[in-house]
Amino acid sequence: MVVPAKPVAGQPIETAWGELAHDTAVAMDIQSGVASVAVAGAVSGTATVTFPRPFASAPTVVCALVSTSVAYLALVITAPTATAVGLGLTHKTAGTSFTDTRQVAWIAYGPRA
Repeated sequence: MVVPAKPVAGQPIETAWGELAHDTAVAMDIQSGVASVAVAGAVSGTATVTFPRPFASAPTVVCALVSTSVAYLALVITAPTATAVGLGLTHKTAGTSFTDTRQVAWIAYGPRA
């Protein structure tokens, strides 16, 4: 992390000060992406998302289908760890097999490692 020059009265503040303040005061990280989850003739399917940067501990993860929702699909998030989370699709009718592939957008936020 680059430490910017100390602000001087009457002079513009370097934009890096905002990043520095956020990184040290908030110490949170936000990451996002899109994962492809496929199911092939089964009752469910999963994909593992490995975070680009590990968190200090398990983050909060929120996700949604990118394409139009399908009434028979349920989206499942497995318990995230500091390094990864599992995203799954399952049929809403227990025991029903299906074949489908969907894009799932995810956002993870948690303590910066």
